[in-house]
Amino acid sequence: MASRDSKDIIAMFMVPLALIFVTNAVQGWERLLKEEYMELDIQLKLINKPPLRSFQTEYGDVIDCVDMYKQLAFDHPLLKSHTIQMKPKTIPEDKGSEASSTAYISSKYMPKNIRCPTGSVPIRRATREDLIMAESVKYLGLNYPTDNPFRGSTVDIQGHHSAVLNLRNQNYGARSRINIWDPSVQDHQFSIGTMWIVSGPKEDINSLQAGWAVHKFLSPNGSRLYTYWTADGYQKTGCFNVLCPGFVQVSSEITLGLALPPSTFNGSQTDMLLSLYQDRASGHWWLMFEDKYVGYWPKEIIPRLGEGATFVSWGGEVYSPLGLLSPAMGGGHFPEEGFGKAAYIIQIKVVRDDTNSTKFEDPPDYALKTWANQPHCYNAKNDYQAAGGWGYYVFFGGPGNCSFAME
Repeated sequence: MASRDSKDIIAMFMVPLALIFVTNAVQGWERLLKEEYMELDIQLKLINKPPLRSFQTEYGDVIDCVDMYKQLAFDHPLLKSHTIQMKPKTIPEDKGSEASSTAYISSKYMPKNIRCPTGSVPIRRATREDLIMAESVKYLGLNYPTDNPFRGSTVDIQGHHSAVLNLRNQNYGARSRINIWDPSVQDHQFSIGTMWIVSGPKEDINSLQAGWAVHKFLSPNGSRLYTYWTADGYQKTGCFNVLCPGFVQVSSEITLGLALPPSTFNGSQTDMLLSLYQDRASGHWWLMFEDKYVGYWPKEIIPRLGEGATFVSWGGEVYSPLGLLSPAMGGGHFPEEGFGKAAYIIQIKVVRDDTNSTKFEDPPDYALKTWANQPHCYNAKNDYQAAGGWGYYVFFGGPGNCSFAME
């Protein structure tokens, strides 16, 4: 029965939501028919596992404490006999300084009143709106790596604008400290600051993402911690956070979708240290938030990342429907304006293949290159600074308010 449920989850993402895309893209989800709401409710019953305890946050989220061994991940047909790994067997050491930025304020983790019972993990309860808008934003391309060679042909990329630092070099993961902002967005727009890990051919890429996202439905009440994964070029597999089987959560403190405290213009800056790396003993890809092991994507579900990754990207992306003024990216200022105004990603490190490394170390200069598809609206600028422990870094962003015609 569980195996059939996992296939139903994948299928049901496409059936009721297809009508929305054909008739009105991301608009009009409020007009779903009663039967389609029933389909979504069936799907939610498969996704939201029975909790041992539940809490409501100040942001209106319901956090369920789910038995670690009964979480949605294990509905995946490839994970039926999977043994949970509580932490990686091999942990990359840090090479060089990892000091935080001078104005760094530690991000709050779970609200203080939420403590899950031993053996359970905190998972944000999915809603109808989560499912509808997650699929809508997937269709619009939030989950796509920003550099053109990796974009597939199944997504409408009109209205997408990116400013990033790219690394084209074989690696086993990356780590960086990402500046958190809460740019204003209108309905049907998004703005993200993120890190991508990619491997595989254009139409069949395997990709992992982690960062912050601002979207009125996927990330209500401001900036949220998010992840995304795919194993087939963003066609059928993968999802945001834990809206489908795949990601195995082990942390009892951090939940995907966590509300993040944003930076203030010319004031205090908040950032978060995120790591995506492969445990080369098990082959699984781990997500770390600061010093916490949040969980991992098992090697079975992302086979093209089995021998490491070929591409990493750090920076921002926005989406706005054509005809609507585009939103701000990052702090809403161009990279030349610097700290406190433009968004930054600092302490960029990778586990390099060319040095046969088992440590997070500086990326090779020759493999780094910035890219922006609309530099008059958004841009990226990278450099290296030893002082303050910044290391390799990139400033990115822009004010938006740009109007684009059909390309």
